[in-house]
Amino acid sequence: MSEPVIAAHKPILVETEAGKSYFWCSCGRSKNQP
Repeated sequence: MSEPVIAAHKPILVETEAGKSYFWCSCGRSKNQP
């Protein structure tokens, strides 16, 4: 990965549940961005 890819220039609202762990890729190359 030579250059980062910006997935979005704004925050994204994600509904979460208390007590659960969430992991995501912040590189911008994921096929399933949050």
